[in-house]
Amino acid sequence: MDIQWKRQITKSFSLTGFSIKADAMKCIINRIKNEGYEITQLIDNLLKNLDKSQYLQTIEGCLKLIDTINSSDAIEKEALKVIDAFNTPLFNFDSNSKQFIKCENFDRSLHGSSNSKSDLYRKRYLKVLQRTERNDYFAAPILASDKLKNEYQTITPLSSLLGNTGRKHILGTISQIEEDQFYIEDLNTNVKIDISKAKFEFGIVTINSIIQASGEFIDGIFIADKIQLPPTEERCETLKFLQNIDMFGERPQKKTMEQLIKYEKEKEDNSILFLSDVWLDSERVMERLDYLFGGYKDCPPFAMILMGNFTEHPLINGTQYQLKKYFNQLATLIQKYPNIHQFTQFIFVPGPTDPTGSLLNILPKFPISNVFIKDFISTIPKSTFTTNPCRIRYCSQEIIIFRDDLTNKMRRHCILEPSQSCDISQHLIELICSNSHLCNLTLEDKPIYWNYDHAMSVYPLPDLLVIGDKSNQYEHSRADGTYSMNPSSFSTDYSFAHYIPANKQFYYNKADRPSDEIDDDDDDDDDDDDEVENQNENKNDPENESENENENENKNENKNENGNENENENENENENENENENENENENENIDDDKTQQKDTQDDDEIMIDENEKQKSRKRNKKVVIITKEDELNKLEDDEEILNSLDIQQQSENHANNNNNYNNDDNEDDEDSNYNNIESEVQEVEKEEDEDEEPIDNDKLDEFIE
Repeated sequence: MDIQWKRQITKSFSLTGFSIKADAMKCIINRIKNEGYEITQLIDNLLKNLDKSQYLQTIEGCLKLIDTINSSDAIEKEALKVIDAFNTPLFNFDSNSKQFIKCENFDRSLHGSSNSKSDLYRKRYLKVLQRTERNDYFAAPILASDKLKNEYQTITPLSSLLGNTGRKHILGTISQIEEDQFYIEDLNTNVKIDISKAKFEFGIVTINSIIQASGEFIDGIFIADKIQLPPTEERCETLKFLQNIDMFGERPQKKTMEQLIKYEKEKEDNSILFLSDVWLDSERVMERLDYLFGGYKDCPPFAMILMGNFTEHPLINGTQYQLKKYFNQLATLIQKYPNIHQFTQFIFVPGPTDPTGSLLNILPKFPISNVFIKDFISTIPKSTFTTNPCRIRYCSQEIIIFRDDLTNKMRRHCILEPSQSCDISQHLIELICSNSHLCNLTLEDKPIYWNYDHAMSVYPLPDLLVIGDKSNQYEHSRADGTYSMNPSSFSTDYSFAHYIPANKQFYYNKADRPSDEIDDDDDDDDDDDDEVENQNENKNDPENESENENENENKNENKNENGNENENENENENENENENENENENENENIDDDKTQQKDTQDDDEIMIDENEKQKSRKRNKKVVIITKEDELNKLEDDEEILNSLDIQQQSENHANNNNNYNNDDNEDDEDSNYNNIESEVQEVEKEEDEDEEPIDNDKLDEFIE
């Protein structure tokens, strides 16, 4: 049977111009035996899905492609691919063939040689030069007649400026070899450049940026009258020039790409969330993450990209292991929402201060060490920890993600003031796209591994460029087909970006749950609880009751009293009780008199009372007690006045706050009548006072009441 299969397989492949090796033959036969495929059907599928543009192709890859096409789960796995910076393919531009050639074997060490540094600048320059020369403004016409009719410009090499008069256009890297003197360099030489009178409109120019300058070369100095960034190229034009060269990485085969494009259009609800500065050690941020997950629990996003920093403060001096605890807390939070845990892919991009195995902040930045995240990965299997920057391929779209505070850094190092006609973020994106590099600062200002500078490349331009910056949110749609956006800092204003790949729409949101209002309500509830507790304490403590009534007036009084604090508080309490009762009896006729009397008593209490004055007041109180005692016996006999006193008591309790808890004895009626009698006798004694007209000091009033 195997011999017949081999003959049939060999004949089928030879008829279509393919030859099959022994290993491929063995793989096909094993598939027929193990999975029960019909040989004719399997051979037809293989021949249909073979990519004829590739000279060498494995049968295993073709069989995997067939499984991917027939399985929806396999399509979902192929829909999202993450390429870290250290697996980014390297291509060099060949000036002779005018093509990019892939470098299979290159030096992958972190500590490159001296040639690696020079190659770094050479590759950057050639990448921009070949693109600029293809621009319509600099491309020479093909026909000779067009040269006579149309004018076109050329890029003049710096070595050809000497003796070449007239206005020229040059392209080079701006540098500062000497202090207070700028130079422009190309592959061969460098010349001095004067940019003091140059006109500059759009973009940001820093040291190490590639610029296009126009002007004249006079006395060894190029006097620039106009400076601009190199022209960009549309993504579709670049892909045509590259002729299907995959400079991004992880490009699927043609048949798989067709299935992915179909899947991308069908899944209109698939979304990707972008969050930057997710501080896992902040309780407030974790609460907002909880609220965010709760909002997507019924419709989980396809992927969530979380960018660092993952802690508010850098973890140094042995505190790095706390990051393990923070990620375990995040895993516990994700497990609260089963749909998100099951269907959402989590991608973590480290920030500038995250511990990644090196204290130096050198780009590309390594992923977070497995020591801190192994428990998290075991709990959340659909999670990926990648480098900074990184590349993500979603179906047919290419996404580049870079976490750094570029706006402040570029603004700090710019040598030409950008125009105020547009936002600073537009100048930044123009610099990145025109130079085809994420961070074109000097290696001293922003160190980069020399052998992995190609991982910072932005050529060809991606479909989506995500810059995780602390600046405000922005979104820019460029004419070259690239969308750029910044989700802003989640830890600052809880903002994030919601991206729908099917229609390339952005929605900027904030995790603004009404938590602040809830917290305020909780604080108000706590204050109410405190007030209730204070009221309960006031029921058993008449001193606190008087303090609540005269809160502002008794603050200074309590500080100045020497040893008479409790007595004065009792006096104020009784006086307030009497005033409220008199107001209810006399129908608010003597309110002003009572207030003035209260102020006079409080002012006099602040003055040190002599012993003689204390004795006088005590004598008066004795007289008052005798009189009130007699009136008390008379009023106790009259039932009607007892009922009136009860009504007065109830009205006074409704009028005065916190004064309904003083009388807890069975003789409430007797004490109320005592209060009324005391007040009347006090007024009679005051009329008989001498010229001093001092207020009555009711020191013994509480003794009688008790």
